Amino acid sequence: MIVVDAHCDSLTRVVNNNKSLIRNSYHWDVSRALRYDGFVQVLAVFQNPDKKRPTFKDAMMYINEAKKIDAQNLTIKLCNKFKDIEDGLKAKKVCCLLSIEGGEALEGKVENLNAFFDAGVRLLTLTWNYANELGDGAQTQQNGGLTPFGVEIVKLMQQKGMIIDISHSDEKTFEDCISICKAPIIASHSNTRAICEHPRNLYDWQIEAIKATGGVVGVNFYTEFINNSEKACVSSLVRHIEHVCEVAGPDTVGIGADFDGMNSLPDPINGVEHLYLVFNELGKLNYTDETIKKIAGENFTRVFREVLQ
Repeated sequence: MIVVDAHCDSLTRVVNNNKSLIRNSYHWDVSRALRYDGFVQVLAVFQNPDKKRPTFKDAMMYINEAKKIDAQNLTIKLCNKFKDIEDGLKAKKVCCLLSIEGGEALEGKVENLNAFFDAGVRLLTLTWNYANELGDGAQTQQNGGLTPFGVEIVKLMQQKGMIIDISHSDEKTFEDCISICKAPIIASHSNTRAICEHPRNLYDWQIEAIKATGGVVGVNFYTEFINNSEKACVSSLVRHIEHVCEVAGPDTVGIGADFDGMNSLPDPINGVEHLYLVFNELGKLNYTDETIKKIAGENFTRVFREVLQ
């Protein structure tokens, strides 16, 4: 079974702390991902605006560090197009895609998106929690949705074959983005408001809109987004998966664990090595092997195949 995790912050965490992406004591590393039959990981380049204003220069630093890791280790493969993923999985490598989390790193310049693309970035999370030059975030509304620059970036991303990620976007930014998207968009790491009322979670109409594009919702493992507390269990997490299935069908849900980007995981999950517990729980609920494979990785793989040509 191929596993796809659409979002983790492990790259920036290991670089910031001078640790190894291949083996560490955090939530995710290559050595543990290799325990699965095949693994595709989206590595987010995240710069926390609460600590320092994100910049294009710092984002490129993280990207260059990822390239060094790729060049020095035979067990990982940075991928730019879908064939790279296919080849990497056949070679039993952990395949990784680079994402920019938060459009602040563009610094309001179209040429910076082109530079990110040339450097291998294939996904962009339009906003983090705050408003930026592209649009409004989940916790701040200043622009009234997607800005003219945001519209330009979304259209350019689709022309270039990049995946648009609306996790962290506010409702109007989401609506504006959906209205101009002709290719699948994703919510890489977002849960459902019907199960847990939180600004970072999605309403049912948003889940249905993502389905209409052919996109996927990656369910987030952060307990605060599961049940608004520091404690949760695997069955509580699976309730969000089930709700996406109920609203939009099993082709619209996947995994976006947000490993190394949060403080508390559902018991007894400690990291990527325990992802199988989610799939086991789905099995106990009589989900078919075919459906579990879709949720584990096939749905996001389909989006990658369609967009990353």
